[in-house]
Amino acid sequence: ALRIQVDPAAAMQLFAGLILLIAVIGATASENGQSPNPRIVNGINAQPTPYNAYILYLTTINGVQSGFFGGGSLISDRHVLTAAQNIQGFSMWEIGLGSTVFGQLIKQVSSQAISHPSFNSQNRANDIGIVILPSPVIFSAAIAPIALPQVNRQMPMENEEGMVVGFGFTSSSDQGQAAFLKTAYQRVIGDNRCSGTYQIQLPNHFCAEDTTHRGNVCNGDLGAGFTIQDRRIETLAGVASLITASCDSLTPTGYTRVSVYRQWIRDTTGV
Repeated sequence: ALRIQVDPAAAMQLFAGLILLIAVIGATASENGQSPNPRIVNGINAQPTPYNAYILYLTTINGVQSGFFGGGSLISDRHVLTAAQNIQGFSMWEIGLGSTVFGQLIKQVSSQAISHPSFNSQNRANDIGIVILPSPVIFSAAIAPIALPQVNRQMPMENEEGMVVGFGFTSSSDQGQAAFLKTAYQRVIGDNRCSGTYQIQLPNHFCAEDTTHRGNVCNGDLGAGFTIQDRRIETLAGVASLITASCDSLTPTGYTRVSVYRQWIRDTTGV
């Protein structure tokens, strides 16, 4: 597995003088009967989601520090599950937790992350990874981990509804994160249409869409969690991995299926 570490003191010094070049990366969304609201394409204001993590990931090229942002899900007091594309090639990650208001997030800067050893950046195969927090978080009503699938139990099923949240763009023309966390609701579509849309490996991925309100993922939310109700427990079923460059509301979002990687997560984190 790819393990990246940098000196925390140097990382914090670099981060303090950062001029960000915020670019692409996204997460999924849809809606549940409320009127569309301008963030996460056709999304609505999110209720508190204590597992949700905002991730700003950074690298330095030719002496210039640049970064992108995405999403993730807290799975323990030290681990945030996200997409491997948010990890590979980067050296520092700012994690924001604990609020649906961007300006009120509680943040930590990490210099350690692990991407799946078989991640392929070209086709997004095995697009899953873990950011390790430098200090354990204290659980509360605002910060708490999401449940993970049981080992050897595949989910979600076709036509199952799930939810995705994020601070990402409303459209491809946006330039920064949303001020408030947004929610979208989507249903899982059939494997044939999913593989035809993105030419991805099944069952390692699945796709979902919102045919009612056309809520969808956009840049700034890749890595965000797709959650379902499993026996009345909110459970992490997917990690946002694939969207269209235009963030259109008609093309389904592609997700990494978390249950396929459940044993890898346990082996890597102990969770």
